[in-house]
Amino acid sequence: MSSFENGQSSSNHVSDEKSGVYVNGEPVSLTDRTPTGRQVIAAADLRPDTEFALLLWPETGPTREIGLEEVTRIPKNGSAIEFLAIRADHVSYFVFDDDRYAWAGPLDLETIRRICRVPSNRTVWLELRDEPDRELEHGESVDLSGAGVERFYTRERKWRLDVQGEPTEWDHPDVIVRDALVRAGFDTSQKCVIVLKMKGKPHSAVELDDVIDLDQPGIERLWLRPKEVNNGDGQSPRRDFSLLPKDEDFFTASNYCWETIAEGGRRWLIIENYAVPRGYNVPSCRLALEIPRSYPSAQIDMFYCDPPLSHENGKAPPATDGRKTIVGVSFQRWSRHRNAANRWSPTRDNVATHLGLVDEALGREIEA
Repeated sequence: MSSFENGQSSSNHVSDEKSGVYVNGEPVSLTDRTPTGRQVIAAADLRPDTEFALLLWPETGPTREIGLEEVTRIPKNGSAIEFLAIRADHVSYFVFDDDRYAWAGPLDLETIRRICRVPSNRTVWLELRDEPDRELEHGESVDLSGAGVERFYTRERKWRLDVQGEPTEWDHPDVIVRDALVRAGFDTSQKCVIVLKMKGKPHSAVELDDVIDLDQPGIERLWLRPKEVNNGDGQSPRRDFSLLPKDEDFFTASNYCWETIAEGGRRWLIIENYAVPRGYNVPSCRLALEIPRSYPSAQIDMFYCDPPLSHENGKAPPATDGRKTIVGVSFQRWSRHRNAANRWSPTRDNVATHLGLVDEALGREIEA
């Protein structure tokens, strides 16, 4: 695998101000204004020179290979000239927006953005021959050693936000909540609680004038709940047992309608109108969580849905065949359990964090 290697200037070199030459971002000193590639590598104290590929990286335009004996003219007007020295045994090429670039070793998205000077508001796409072109993702590398020349191009970047099941698209990452609701067709004069759902994190209430940074990882959707919610029959919700204060604070902020029910020696938390991702047979369901008597020392495990959830095509997700009757209603059991990397912590975990895992499990089935 290739890598940049920065060298330090030798003591016998004259001031780098005379040359304005940089290798891998570090200034080097040269007495000759027509150095060979070998001299440039030597000035950067990189040894042995035969193990390095030297690329000229101009202020505009593509990189190009400089041979060990090839001469490069250093401008006399003081303009900087930049080289990249990469430990590699050969030089490959790729095309970016119709320009042909030289490169050595694997090429990742971050390098393409830097070398090709891609602005942050554009995405990088890999052109494919027998399948749809693909956007490169953070940390992804492309191997240039195969047959043919890889071709890349850019598109204007778009940010997406789901608002109560309505997809919205933006050309900037900072979105005001009010603007998101208006674009999705919602009346902002209606009194409601607005909740931001993030994967693996507790839901958080937001206000109309708050700004959402769509560059944050894990943002899933905005959803709305009326500020005045009852259980549909005019009766007060059941409170057969108390939740932890932090759980009740969470429900107060999110404005869920919820009940706690003790039945048959087991304790249940029932949440009404729990929003589910697009792609299921219903937009929301009643969600039940079993709360152990020794909670939070004992973990909350699995979750239960009414009505049973299925994909829009009618196919049921795996491990959802079980049923549990709660207050006379048959709930669908989702057998989803924590893994070793995400063990329950009595000090960290609670109802809100478990709902984050519920959302992740529901979303994963739609994305699969």
